[in-house]
Amino acid sequence: RPAGTSAAIWAGTGDLALGEPLLANVTCAARGVEGACGAPRTHGRCARFVVDDAVPEADAQVLRKMIEWLMEEAWGGGSGPPSVVDLHQGSISYKEQFVELAALMEFKQISFTEEQKATYQRVRQALRGIVSRQFGIPENDLLHDFSFFSHINGSKEANTIHDEYWHQHTDTEQYGTFEYTSLLYLSTLREDFDGGEFVFEPSGMQEGERAVAVEPRFNRLVAFTSDAENPHRVEKVSRGIRIALTAAFTCNAEKAASIGPAFPPKRPEEAEEGEAGAVA
Repeated sequence: RPAGTSAAIWAGTGDLALGEPLLANVTCAARGVEGACGAPRTHGRCARFVVDDAVPEADAQVLRKMIEWLMEEAWGGGSGPPSVVDLHQGSISYKEQFVELAALMEFKQISFTEEQKATYQRVRQALRGIVSRQFGIPENDLLHDFSFFSHINGSKEANTIHDEYWHQHTDTEQYGTFEYTSLLYLSTLREDFDGGEFVFEPSGMQEGERAVAVEPRFNRLVAFTSDAENPHRVEKVSRGIRIALTAAFTCNAEKAASIGPAFPPKRPEEAEEGEAGAVA
């Protein structure tokens, strides 16, 4: 029997999806942020929320099947439990490294469908809209930061520090420009995997805080202000596969401009180096 989490369950899987967003306000970390992203922080509106049935179910299914397909084509992805697919950097985990996704796909003679491409862009925009509405930030001011898929395989052992996905962290410390973080789950606790709860740890900024957990559920979105008011971690996955899409947002125009378009073509300089052969 899986041990589960010791944290209090804030959003469980249960039998029914949440009928409306679940919201908790938290005390903001003291940090000046200019522009639209700073308004919630200036006015003490730092928070975390959960929304079920966040995007059309068919879209979430397309993304889930796409990641399952890519992992199968990449011979299981990384050697440790977590594998990452970044459709903007064009990279995928393979054994102990990241390899160029376009080179792998050329080697395997596969390609993304137009449906997969359109669905990813549509979901990414939908998450932006939800975060914009929940935090009261004009959507045009809320810019895309990193987006990537995580695929955690409970049957694999951690071999390096990079495989240890379960450590507590704060996103602004880890990623720098994140202002808002959103996570769309593409699998369900106890159906697809055991363990893997998302845990908000006490920040030390308000009295009576306790750790609270969100149980991943297919098409559930959890989002939060990314600074020290929302330290978090993931419980170890003990069985099965846990899939999620992380989509972060910023008001840093320079950082947003550095995020390349999704589905980049194969880089010509690497074609000469035989990158595809390296992943065979």
